[in-house]
Amino acid sequence: MNNIGSDNPDGSEELSVEFSQPRRVPIRIIVMGIIAIVFAVVIGSQVIGILYAIFFPPAAPIPDEVTLVSHTSKDYGVDDWLYSSSKPACDIVRFYVENDGECRITPTWCGDANSSPQPDTTNRGQNVARCEATQNFSIFALRWEVVIATGSNADEASQFRLNREIFWTGAVPPNIPLSLDGDSLPVVTPSN
Repeated sequence: MNNIGSDNPDGSEELSVEFSQPRRVPIRIIVMGIIAIVFAVVIGSQVIGILYAIFFPPAAPIPDEVTLVSHTSKDYGVDDWLYSSSKPACDIVRFYVENDGECRITPTWCGDANSSPQPDTTNRGQNVARCEATQNFSIFALRWEVVIATGSNADEASQFRLNREIFWTGAVPPNIPLSLDGDSLPVVTPSN
């Protein structure tokens, strides 16, 4: 009988089995693979840090025991908060000085020789200080600015407006601060 498709006319099949040696991966391929993995880990860790900073940007410092009155966001990373507090305005100023803020304080407030430690009822809603600071994080930067005032009613001793802007390029443009009353104000910086 003749098998169709068989090369042997007599119908017998020959089985040939070849045993081959296992193939070895060249050393240079292994070294290149290790270099590629290390490169991916290094680049990946930097990208993860940048992505984390984009999705979870740092907040500006906020004192304890404050009440959020309002919040607006003009753009991603550009926010404006209004807070009220039962703490005196000068305590809020001290908090921001301790958190690396440069503060311009209105004369007769918070440490001036003629200053009043507690506002009286005639000084409701008066601006006391303006503080600002910049901070770098990841490859980005942020600037926060806070305007601190006395409370507007008998239930609050102070209120403050906190602005934060994140600079996604990492370069912080110069800020020309305005004084609270049009005059130049002394700058209070944190002591080391």
